[in-house]
Amino acid sequence: MTTRTSKPLKRSLTDEVRNHIRNGIAEGRYLPGERLRESTIAEEAKVSRTPIREAIRILEAEGLIVIEPWKGMTVAALNHKQVSNFYAYREMIEGLAAEMAARVITDFDIERLDLSLLQLEDGREKTGSELGEGNEQFHEMIFDISGNRFLKQAEEVINTAKILIWKPVYRSHKRWKLAQQEHRKLFDALRTRDPIAAKAAAEEHVRNSGRTRVAAIVKEELETDKLK
Repeated sequence: MTTRTSKPLKRSLTDEVRNHIRNGIAEGRYLPGERLRESTIAEEAKVSRTPIREAIRILEAEGLIVIEPWKGMTVAALNHKQVSNFYAYREMIEGLAAEMAARVITDFDIERLDLSLLQLEDGREKTGSELGEGNEQFHEMIFDISGNRFLKQAEEVINTAKILIWKPVYRSHKRWKLAQQEHRKLFDALRTRDPIAAKAAAEEHVRNSGRTRVAAIVKEELETDKLK
């Protein structure tokens, strides 16, 4: 009996272009409301127009790109009300994920979460982007521990929306210390396998993060209005 070895699937040009644009939005190279041109993307990604158009269709469906008559293709921009709605949704989903994780968490999971949190809390030599990635890793692990595939699908929606909202994290920011305390509170609830406390801690953390981000966006909107 012969066995077939599976070869790793080669990522298509469409996927590469999609990731190029997604990363550009996440890293601030393409700003909210900024017009995108196929010619510029083709030059940057060194590809033809065909995979660019296919990638754009995917990104438009994900809500990251907006195409309007006479205006063309632009990076989606969220106002403070939309961001507030996003955090309300995220609060509900992450609270449920933490509650379910607390019911099934293992000693090995607790060790992994603790290690992830220690690395995030230390983070003295990390850049803002690296700290942001560490923060996302901690939250993603809780979704993984919950073992609920529907929650994982909801997490994908959250992660896509975050691309339009996310900003680099810095240890000097006044929100940093409070966020780490909230992480510890959530971890302690998971470690003691207390689903009610875990749900409450996760919701509190997301709610406080949302308030900080919405306040920043409101300030940006007011400053923009003054310039008009």
